[in-house]
Amino acid sequence: MSATFWSWVLAGGLAGYLAVVAPLLGRRSYERLKSGLTPLSRSYALGIAELWALAAVALLVVALSPSLDLASAGVKPPDDPTLTYGLAVALPVAMVPLVLFMRWLVRNGGKIPGSDAFSAMLPRTPGQRWLAGGLAVSAGICEELVYRGLFIALGLALGLSPLAAAALAVAVFMLGHAYQGRSGLLLSLVAGIAFTGLYLRTGSLIAPIVVHILVDIRSLVLMPQPEPQRAES
Repeated sequence: MSATFWSWVLAGGLAGYLAVVAPLLGRRSYERLKSGLTPLSRSYALGIAELWALAAVALLVVALSPSLDLASAGVKPPDDPTLTYGLAVALPVAMVPLVLFMRWLVRNGGKIPGSDAFSAMLPRTPGQRWLAGGLAVSAGICEELVYRGLFIALGLALGLSPLAAAALAVAVFMLGHAYQGRSGLLLSLVAGIAFTGLYLRTGSLIAPIVVHILVDIRSLVLMPQPEPQRAES
């Protein structure tokens, strides 16, 4: 059998895993995490390992396919370097007041919208915070390679329009985050559209990877823990 055949078999298996198996496993894993059956540090380590395994499969699909290469999967310099490198500078600066506002909100008894979707994943110790940072970086690189780079390239290879290929990639991205519930689905839809727009606008994975990493760092590493309730005297 040809390399092209195995490339499509791997691609189909990867899409099926992310659309069907990953949401089911993710929901089960998250429930175990919330109930304390899975240590948080172990959950981070497993998540990092899974992400890089998925990225390795994506790269193998590209290597086996004669119609795909790294450039067609977005692994190349951006067509619009001004936008890409501007975001890399502006977003970290913009995150500072946002993080300060989140901390002020939590200290005053407020609740950050959408935080319930992943509250059990928030780090509690410095060691967990480092692992959460590793997970954020891994998700930014690996998910962009798979969902934006590979899936959009495969859609185009199947004859889909760029818009249809992008919509299909966003749909699979949403399903992969279904374990986070309705709010998680909505957040992944908004994020998926934003990352895809950046990819199509710049022609490179660099901008969506940078933004994805910063978004996940803000959500996981810099998200403040709820203030403990004080007992009334």
